Amino acid sequence: MNELLTIPKNAIDTLQSVEADAKLARPHAHFAHPTEVVVDPTLAKAEKLQVLETLEQDAKQLAIASDEGMTGGESTQLRDVLQAKETLELPPAEIALSVALQTLKARLPSAAGTALDGPLIGAIDALEALSAAMTAAATADTERKDYSNNPA
Repeated sequence: MNELLTIPKNAIDTLQSVEADAKLARPHAHFAHPTEVVVDPTLAKAEKLQVLETLEQDAKQLAIASDEGMTGGESTQLRDVLQAKETLELPPAEIALSVALQTLKARLPSAAGTALDGPLIGAIDALEALSAAMTAAATADTERKDYSNNPA
């Protein structure tokens, strides 16, 4: 008997919904770093923003506790959360570029003095140059369109 097991689409949708609900309820249990939220394929953009809002509030509370001397030495990741929120507002190609840069930069401290140090720095420099070139090209394209619509 070579019967294929078929799972109804509504069952898959239900499983994805349950998974998304779990991520919304307990983001720290599902995401080690805010960039993981940005690239999560199971969450819609609004859900990603909701998760990042939760992570931001938690990071702010941790920072306040740290200022009051009530911390266990944990990193707040507030800067990373804010960067992830900004990344979600970018076009898809720029999201990929931003996530790649954030990931490489996060690995840089642990690579210091190792064989990975040089290649990581080179990759970061190359991606930053690409980002600058993309921004310049987009600006030039916008200026060209503005000029063609409103010649002097």
